[in-house]
Amino acid sequence: MNELQREYSAFINNMDVRLGAFVLADLPETFEKEDGETVKFPKDFGTKSLPMLELFVLSKFPSTEAILEPENRRFFEGLIRYLGETYLRAIGGVWDHDETTGNGMPFIRPDTEEGPAAGEPIPLVAIVLTAVDQRSAEVFTAVLDKARENLGGDGLPRRKCTGLSLGMLTAENSSEEEVEFLSRFIGTVEPGIAAWTQEQAEPASWGFDRESLARLGKQVAVRYDTREDMMSEEETPFVAGAMRFIGETVRRIGFGQWRYGTELEADDPRSRQPFVRFVIGDQNLDLVPWRLIQAALEDSEAIASALDAVIELREKEAAEAAASDGDSTGTDDEG
Repeated sequence: MNELQREYSAFINNMDVRLGAFVLADLPETFEKEDGETVKFPKDFGTKSLPMLELFVLSKFPSTEAILEPENRRFFEGLIRYLGETYLRAIGGVWDHDETTGNGMPFIRPDTEEGPAAGEPIPLVAIVLTAVDQRSAEVFTAVLDKARENLGGDGLPRRKCTGLSLGMLTAENSSEEEVEFLSRFIGTVEPGIAAWTQEQAEPASWGFDRESLARLGKQVAVRYDTREDMMSEEETPFVAGAMRFIGETVRRIGFGQWRYGTELEADDPRSRQPFVRFVIGDQNLDLVPWRLIQAALEDSEAIASALDAVIELREKEAAEAAASDGDSTGTDDEG
């Protein structure tokens, strides 16, 4: 996997947390329209949210130069995510990127009457810049209208919602403190891991896989005798990088979501700690990297075994779903 592929993979893999944080932390609850009326700001990925979203963007950024400032990068990326997911729900399609352009920026490849993802790419970055430059508050919707024409017929998508299935943070399942923490923390995960691996023996050999987790567990068991050893100031960079590596590896393989423990009892291992949540069926399984790295002191396989447990549950979930589908088919056939 080359650098552009890694960047695109990270963009997709971090969609739930980054997009959830954008919706909660960056989009307002209400918005004052040009006529002075204050209305509730829609955050539902519906097409009616597009004009309001564009007006909000124009109110924040007077020029394309402003939105491209480094301090606005997180907002810009969140805006691209929201815009793309809204288009997918309205017209169908898939997220994609083009490495041949040299930038690998994500775009939407929409459905058309010719078939799924058969349309010309919708360049989200260019659309946002055009909207800020033209200042008409009509660009986001105009792009959607054109894509709907290419669907033919009644302009409705041929497929059920093709937006990502997001376990997003919402005002109901998270706190403001959690959103603020994750908004800062998520951006440090991949750079932190990259810096950490460069400090390890054979940096290129570290991958987001079970083998690397098992190797890390053995390294921790050799490196430390007690939990207190890990907490010394000189060990902070190693432990911080290792925790990010553990969490991101199990999250990617097990399809989890970064969370942060707030409003929990002090003796809860998730309290004031980043952790990874896996929603399996109607149950939550939470893995705390700080807890796992401590467990490796007693059992060097503890970290890799935690991943094994997630995989086993995922496989069981898939088998039960397949059995349920088979039962339904059998019932239909009998009818």
